[in-house]
Amino acid sequence: MREVNERIEQVDKADDATSVAPEETFFEFLCECGGDDGDITCVEHVQMTIQEYESVRSQDDRFTVYPGHEKEPLERVVARNERFVVVDKRPVAEPFVEDDPRGAPSQ
Repeated sequence: MREVNERIEQVDKADDATSVAPEETFFEFLCECGGDDGDITCVEHVQMTIQEYESVRSQDDRFTVYPGHEKEPLERVVARNERFVVVDKRPVAEPFVEDDPRGAPSQ
């Protein structure tokens, strides 16, 4: 999901650069929850600005999920609003997020 969202952001940035969309323009990103019961295909979307997405992506162990898709044993909530929840992976889950496309550090 993370790689798909990276591509969505690239397209959104390119589109935003050719238009006069305000900074608070929302774009649709995929929920990065990973699904339930072994099904990794969550179909929910979250609306975020490019700046919000960049803020989340500044750490490789932070993800944006649809409200209610948080997994308490694997992550802790660091931010919440009506559109999305930002979660930080707990140490037990961090080995699963080491292949970050950007190489962003965890903190």
